[in-house]
Amino acid sequence: MKHDVIIIGAGPVGLLLALLLGQRGLNVLVLEQRTELPQQSQAIGITPPSLEILATVGLAQSFVQSGVCIRDCFVHGHTGRLGGVSFRDIAGAHRFILSLPQRQTMRLLEEALMQQPTVKLMRGIECAALSSQADGVIVRTAEAEFHAAFVVACDGAHSRVRELLGIRTRRREYGCQFVMGDFIDRTAMQDDAHLFFTAAGAVESFPLPEGQRRWIVQTNDETDLVPQVRQRTGMLLNAADQLNASAFSPWRLDCERLHLGHVLLCGDAAHVMSPIGGQGMNTGFADAEFAAAMLHAILRHGENAERWFKQYEHCRQTAARTAARRAEWGMGLGVWRGVMRSLLRDFIIRSILRSDHVPPWFAMQSLPFNRYQP
Repeated sequence: MKHDVIIIGAGPVGLLLALLLGQRGLNVLVLEQRTELPQQSQAIGITPPSLEILATVGLAQSFVQSGVCIRDCFVHGHTGRLGGVSFRDIAGAHRFILSLPQRQTMRLLEEALMQQPTVKLMRGIECAALSSQADGVIVRTAEAEFHAAFVVACDGAHSRVRELLGIRTRRREYGCQFVMGDFIDRTAMQDDAHLFFTAAGAVESFPLPEGQRRWIVQTNDETDLVPQVRQRTGMLLNAADQLNASAFSPWRLDCERLHLGHVLLCGDAAHVMSPIGGQGMNTGFADAEFAAAMLHAILRHGENAERWFKQYEHCRQTAARTAARRAEWGMGLGVWRGVMRSLLRDFIIRSILRSDHVPPWFAMQSLPFNRYQP
C-alpha cells in the first residue's frame, strides 16, 4: 500500500503533523522507534501561537485544562527582584504560557490522532534506509518496506533520517551545564514562574500540573539540586519531594537545507536550539503547520512541490535561526557568574524589563513566521 505521507518519529511535532494531515484526509503512516511514551519530562512551555495551532485541531481547550497557565514571571538578580514579565495584556485569546509536561502533550495528541481514520501509528519500528523512487520514497525497516509520496523526518535532534540523507549541519556547543528536577511544590509561588540570576549561577522555577514544580539549575558537576537552590534563592526544598532528575548541556544545530527530494525535515530534525527559553518545540509546531498545508496543496491540488519546498525552507530556517538566537542571547546573559558581572546583568535586565516588547517576545508572538499564512 502506498501512503500519501510517512512520518518518521512520534514526538510532539510528528504527532501534531500527523493530526493536521489526517484532518485534511491524507493517508498517513507514523513510524516510531519507541514502544511507549517517554517517562522523562522534557519540554513544558507551550506559547500562544502554538495554542492557536492546537485550536485548529480542536485541542487548545483540552491542553489548557490539563496544564498550568503562567501569566506572570518574576526575575530576581544579585540586588533583589529586578522586575517581571506579565502576559496578561498580550494580544490574542491565550494571554499566558501554558506549562504542560511533554509526556502529557504527546498523550493528548496521540488520543486525538487515534480518532483519525486515515492515520496509522506503528511503534517499535526504526527506519533503516531510504530509497528515492520516481513516484516517491521507500522507507526500509527491519520488519518491512513502506512506500509514500513524501516522507517527513520528525525523529529529533539526533535524526537518523537526516544522517541517511547526508544533509550537512553546523553544530555549536555552548559549554554550560544544567540539572533539572521536578518536585512536589510546597512553595508559595503558585502559578508564577521565577528566574534567579545569581553570582553562583542561574536557577529557573516553573509550575507544573498536579501540584508540582520544575527547578532548573546551572551547575558544573553537581547533580544535587536542593543545596544549590537553597544557596542561590533561599528556597528550602525537601529531597524527599524530588520526583526525577536529569542533566543536560545546551547546544545548537543548523541544517544546510531542510529537504532532499521528497524527504522533508521538521522540528528538532531540522533545527536544534537551547531549551532555555522554551523555543524549540514551539518552533517545531509551526514547522508542522506549514508542512501540513504544503503537503496537502501538493498532493490534493497538484501544486508545484519544488516551489513549496523552497518557501518552506526559507520561512522555517528564518524562524528557527531567530528563535535560536533569542534562546542563545537569553541563556548567554543568564549564565554570567561573579559579582561584578551580576551587577552589570542586573542593570541590563532592569532596563530590558521596562520595554513593552518583552512579553510578546517571550510569548513568541514577535517571531517571524510563527504561524503559516496562506
